[in-house]
Amino acid sequence: YETEQLISAIGKITDLLRKCWGVAGAGIISTNLARTQDGKTVVFNPTVAGKRVYALFGFAGINEFGHLLRSIEDEVLVLINDIAKIVHEEVYRWGLGDSGQCNKNLGAAFLMVYRIGD
Repeated sequence: YETEQLISAIGKITDLLRKCWGVAGAGIISTNLARTQDGKTVVFNPTVAGKRVYALFGFAGINEFGHLLRSIEDEVLVLINDIAKIVHEEVYRWGLGDSGQCNKNLGAAFLMVYRIGD
C-alpha cells in the first residue's frame, strides 16, 4: 500500500515538474539530480549553470474567442479540447518526435516550442 502511494506521489511530482518547467527545464533538473561527488549524490543545487538551447516558438490563437465563449457557453471546453488534440498531434508530427512540444495553453491560444539541435 505504501509503495503504491509513493509511486503515485512521484508520478504527481514528475507531472508538476514537466508542466512547470517544460522540456528545457527537465534536462536541467535531471542533470542536477544526477550530480555525484565521490560516488555519492550531491544535494540539489538550483543555481547550477544551465546550457544554451536553441528553439523555434510558435503561437496559435483562436480568433473571436470571446464571441465563442458567449455563443457556445458550456461547450467551450469541448471545443478547446478538440483544438488542443489537433494542435498537439500536429506539433508532435511536424516536430519529428520529441523536438516539438506544446508548451502552454492560455485558453484562447497555444504556445508551441520546437527544439533545434542537441
